[in-house]
Amino acid sequence: MAGFEVVIDHSPSAKAKLVPIASTAFTVNDLLELTAGSTTWAACTSSSNYFSRKAIALETVLSTATFINVYELDGTEGVKAETASNSNSAHNGDRMVLTDSNTVNNTGTDNTSQNAAFIQNNVTGVAADKRILGRVIVGPSVDPDAT
Repeated sequence: MAGFEVVIDHSPSAKAKLVPIASTAFTVNDLLELTAGSTTWAACTSSSNYFSRKAIALETVLSTATFINVYELDGTEGVKAETASNSNSAHNGDRMVLTDSNTVNNTGTDNTSQNAAFIQNNVTGVAADKRILGRVIVGPSVDPDAT
């Protein structure tokens, strides 16, 4: 499994939906975001903010696609994520930045920046599997510090 996968859904209203994209290829389980002022969803990056809306790709599409089927997250779902380094239960509770649209950068330090987009709750498998469980941090796509 590469990327992100919902394993626990506490929100019965969360549903798959078709969202607009622009000139980007996506793979199943990629993490996407919708930022303020944008009309199309894009791949999450290490610069993604905690307050952007987020969704997990449910299909693979080519860069010629204009829509993609996604699972839009509300932040209550339990999510399995792939990590850049071996998983470590000592990191439980840490806020983490993404490496890209399919990996969490688990440095072992609680990241307090606005780029923290994932909170680790537990590990899964052996450390070398590089997989953790947690929550994707989701917001309304409005920077709370904007003036």
